[in-house]
Amino acid sequence: MNERTDVVDRRTVCAYPGCDEPAAPPPATGGPAPRYCARPDHTAQTAFRARRARKAPVGAQPESAETGHRPASLAGASLRATVDRLAELLGEFEATAGMARELLGTATDPEAVAAELTAVRAEALKTVADAEVSLAGEQQARLTAEDAATEMQTELERARADATQARQEAAGAATHAAEQARRAQEAAERAADAVRRAQVADAARTAAEAGRDQAQRAAEAAIHRAEIAETEAAHLRTSLDRAMQRVTAAETGRDKAYQARTDADRQLLSARADESAARQTAEIAQLRATTTEQLLAAARETAAAQQARADQAVTHLEAARTEVRDAIDRAAAPLVPTPPARPPNRHGTTPSTNSPRSTSR
Repeated sequence: MNERTDVVDRRTVCAYPGCDEPAAPPPATGGPAPRYCARPDHTAQTAFRARRARKAPVGAQPESAETGHRPASLAGASLRATVDRLAELLGEFEATAGMARELLGTATDPEAVAAELTAVRAEALKTVADAEVSLAGEQQARLTAEDAATEMQTELERARADATQARQEAAGAATHAAEQARRAQEAAERAADAVRRAQVADAARTAAEAGRDQAQRAAEAAIHRAEIAETEAAHLRTSLDRAMQRVTAAETGRDKAYQARTDADRQLLSARADESAARQTAEIAQLRATTTEQLLAAARETAAAQQARADQAVTHLEAARTEVRDAIDRAAAPLVPTPPARPPNRHGTTPSTNSPRSTSR
């Protein structure tokens, strides 16, 4: 299995040693996918401790009598085991650093960040535009309701004026009818008086034969006036009935206008409530866009901090490699045998020992 396949497997399976559970899903807000499962005790720190506990060397065996006089060989063997273990740790650290670089590259990719920012802004702008369209519709509905209410108020005032005029006309007609009835009553009384006078005249016909014809004509004239008065009274009653019908119709129109005004007020209240809800939706969308900007800024700061930590880790890795090489060189230097001293030649000088010797680690 190569390094790339190992990285993919670590992304899909929990990185804790011995755990085969799938890694937790990535967060809904974006960002790098988690490397561990949903268990709270499976973290990077606990995984490092578990690996160190697994790979820790078994306790040192007591020195036997045979090996007690070879400390240099034992130190060399321990040094080789320590170097191998250090190489393994460096390999793991390099793999972790490579994964960190890849995740950091994904998190700080300008195109991905710009695309996500563009999508968030577009969604926020669409939400604000929808809220503005809804607000405009609610405002138009409110204006329409206000116009309808104004028109209904005008109709109500006109109906009230018509009802007042109809009442005044009905009162005038009733007064006129009462006056005509009074006149008809007076005419009837006069006719009755005339009849009585005619009867008196008939009784006294023998005494007043000359006044009979005149009394008869007066009685006929009085009866005719009484009939005319009754006809006028009937016409007045008809006019009064029509006036009352107009009053009833005016009151009905007034009730309808009042009901229409009530409906218009109800529609106006509903339109105002819808307008308030649309305004609150627009404010929430604006707040959501501001929060998204703040989250993106925080993500950029986090990515910059991760980049700095990755650079520092690489620096530490290079320093650790240098220290390991120096430690190996220092540990191997005492193992090189020192050449024996040569006797002085005949000239009294010691020969030089500049011939190189190969050393094995």
